[in-house]
Amino acid sequence: MHVTPRSLLGRLTITFAVISVAVTAMGAAMVLRQVRRAVDAMHEVYMQAVLDPLTERLRFAGTRSLQDPLPAQITARLDAVGGSVSYVVTDPQGRLLVASPRARRWLPRPGLGEGEEDDFFRIEEPGSRFWGIARQVETPEGPVSLQVGQDMTSPFVLLDDIPGATFTPILTLLGGGAMVLLMANLGLTRMLLRPLNVAAAQAAAIGPASSRRIEAADMPAEVLPLIRAVNGALDRLDEALGRQRRFSHDVAHELRTPLAILTTELDLMPDGTAMRRLRRDVDHLAEIVDQLLENAESRPASPEEEVDLVALCDEVVERLSAAAQRSGRSIALDRPPGPLWVRGDEGELRRAIRNLVDNALTHTPEGTAVLVRALAPATVEVADRGPGVPMAQRARVFERFWRADRTKRQGSGIGLSLVSEITARHGGTVTVRDQPGGGAVFAIDLPPLAGI
Repeated sequence: MHVTPRSLLGRLTITFAVISVAVTAMGAAMVLRQVRRAVDAMHEVYMQAVLDPLTERLRFAGTRSLQDPLPAQITARLDAVGGSVSYVVTDPQGRLLVASPRARRWLPRPGLGEGEEDDFFRIEEPGSRFWGIARQVETPEGPVSLQVGQDMTSPFVLLDDIPGATFTPILTLLGGGAMVLLMANLGLTRMLLRPLNVAAAQAAAIGPASSRRIEAADMPAEVLPLIRAVNGALDRLDEALGRQRRFSHDVAHELRTPLAILTTELDLMPDGTAMRRLRRDVDHLAEIVDQLLENAESRPASPEEEVDLVALCDEVVERLSAAAQRSGRSIALDRPPGPLWVRGDEGELRRAIRNLVDNALTHTPEGTAVLVRALAPATVEVADRGPGVPMAQRARVFERFWRADRTKRQGSGIGLSLVSEITARHGGTVTVRDQPGGGAVFAIDLPPLAGI
């Protein structure tokens, strides 16, 4: 796989490189600053180790005390034996009183060591550096100025002390840098995975017959083949579903005309037992054709439409009451005085309620009534006095083409499955339970429309 700036690997590489360079630069600057501070502090301590003993000698015995042998740890640091430290003593007029052998290259410095506080000074010249401290000391002979300095160009200057002085700060810095890199990696991973989360959300929002697809814009190059493949599969599924719907639609329309002619011819024939049985079979066949047509015309619900369930129940009961009376049955409606609003597709919800009522009229005995109830907040129940649905069959009653008794020719087995599909598309559920006194109760529960 080629690593390009747009690929996920390329983005990770570039981002990690930028972060690494930035952290390294910041770390180097901080390390350099810390080392310099440590070096300055150690040089000051080093010179103080010479300045303080010399100050004590001058205070008690004056300049003559410096002619006596000095302690070995001080002598080893003086320039007389190859060390890097020099010193001079001057009177208030600036006259030189005492000096180490090679001190006159840089010392004395006029105007220093005349106050109560120590004076720190640096001499920076091309090819040489000299740092020092000047202090005024009261001696038995009067006030003098003591200046101690160190040649910073000497190869022996504190080289062994620097690692120990900087080890802990550097360790702390590297540990902090590792934590920064870890947090940056976590944040970077989440940021780079954000397009994949967006794609997952878009895929989850794609419903049946939906024209929406996963957007390929701003996606990493490694993911684009997968997104194109998924979108292509969705296109092929939609095409196959469209062909199936068109076929069902065409078949249903082709069957309606001969069924209508057959019904008209049956109306002209003398009435009798065989004629009534034949008419009942033709009516069932017409019902199957109607359900096939409804299934072919079924579409996803529109989320922008506000629908009143009470008004739909009124309409369905009014339309089916005449047919129910002709078959020796009746339909009763129990509804609240006000509307029950939901969001969805009015035609689909009407079809779902009508299918439940048709199913109840099919199973309730002659001389009984089907009860349609609209309940708050957004529930429609249809109760009949039929044989009911056994507990073992309730898990399959909403399956497509399933019938409890396949020896009977009534129904196609898709009416209740359409109810289940329509309800699911509207974010609701459909259930079945026993009716007290016998029969079944089918209930559609939908999410109520908030704010109304």
